Amino acid sequence: MARQVFKNIGFLGISQAANYLLPLVTIPYITRVVGPENYGLIELATTVMLYFTVVVIYGFSYTATRRIAAFPDRSSRIVSVFSTVMYTRFLLFLLLTALFVVLMFSVPKFAVYPHLFLYAFPIVLGWALYPDFLFQGLQKLSVIAFANLAIKVLAAALIFILLREEEDFYLVVGINAFAQIMVAIATLLYALKVLPPFKWPKPNVRLIKAYLKSGWYMFLSHFFTRIYTFGTILFMGFLLTDTALGLFAAAMKLIIVGQSFLFMPLGGALFPYFANLYKNNLEDYQKAHRRFMRLMLLVSAVASTIVMLIPEFFVQLVFGPEYLAVTPYFRWMIPILFVTTFSHFSLYEGLMVLRKDQWHLRIILMVGLLSLVLNYTLINAFELWGAAWAKILIELSLAGLGWYYFKKAMGAEKAKVSQKAV
Repeated sequence: MARQVFKNIGFLGISQAANYLLPLVTIPYITRVVGPENYGLIELATTVMLYFTVVVIYGFSYTATRRIAAFPDRSSRIVSVFSTVMYTRFLLFLLLTALFVVLMFSVPKFAVYPHLFLYAFPIVLGWALYPDFLFQGLQKLSVIAFANLAIKVLAAALIFILLREEEDFYLVVGINAFAQIMVAIATLLYALKVLPPFKWPKPNVRLIKAYLKSGWYMFLSHFFTRIYTFGTILFMGFLLTDTALGLFAAAMKLIIVGQSFLFMPLGGALFPYFANLYKNNLEDYQKAHRRFMRLMLLVSAVASTIVMLIPEFFVQLVFGPEYLAVTPYFRWMIPILFVTTFSHFSLYEGLMVLRKDQWHLRIILMVGLLSLVLNYTLINAFELWGAAWAKILIELSLAGLGWYYFKKAMGAEKAKVSQKAV
């Protein structure tokens, strides 16, 4: 089992390399062609679409994964989960499309840059079609990883071919949306091959309602996670200039890429593994949790130290000399990579595995609401410095609350085991 986990981490590492390292190849070209102002608009449109995608995903990456991981050998159960989730996502996509049309006519930023948001919106469809929950639950991740890599290479090539002028900056989000749709179609076709032969059943309204209800806590968790993770970009998009947004978005991009590359492969590979361990033996789960966390503390500490010593090098290498003004803010945010280890292992590999969904949600809601206050007040008062300070305080709050509640949950689980033994 441990060997399979390390294989899955490797496959997801390849997938994340496609998602985040290949864009680091294209970003130096993009930022030099479009400039800080337009780069800020690209990041703003991307952030808006992240809020749409969190609705269409609706937490199924965890709740449906957990259902499939619990019964990996029951094909009828897996088919039921798969079809219900896909129908639910399609329904949510239709509702989001209607909302998007309303926003296009009512929000000034959307009306000023219609091509930008119209080219970005199809990424929501890509996520609606993406059956990631199925492969995570079955722990079959190799095909996803290599398909993702191939499509992202194509997207990178298209950016170099099609993006020529500053005013064509909206093509960047369009190409990324195209790449996401291609990944979704490829993995969906493979899902139909992996699943036993079946005809699409009719939508079961009762099951759809049940899945929406069971995923409600995770949906709120993901939505408020987007608020505290990317809310800074949204607030800056409406409170500061597009150029200031572009500069800070560059620093945020480096931090988020680091977080995603370090922890997203872990989330996809470790979650079903930990869920299975917890189901069978609490002590085995605790030992494995402690071992992997110590390893990631070491890795994140080394990564943070290296980047902190030469932040100018990374900013100029990735974004170019026009963005060097953001280096002081970037240096302040680098320790976030180390802090994320505590929040990741206490929340996603901790409370979610222990099925403490309400506790998990409580933390996310508190930090999400705190982020709204911090972003608005600090950005208004201190602009770029305020944005950096808000981001640091948000991450520290998440890690501290997460670790406190995880230790509390583990204490409660041990007490249950002791009572059963007696």
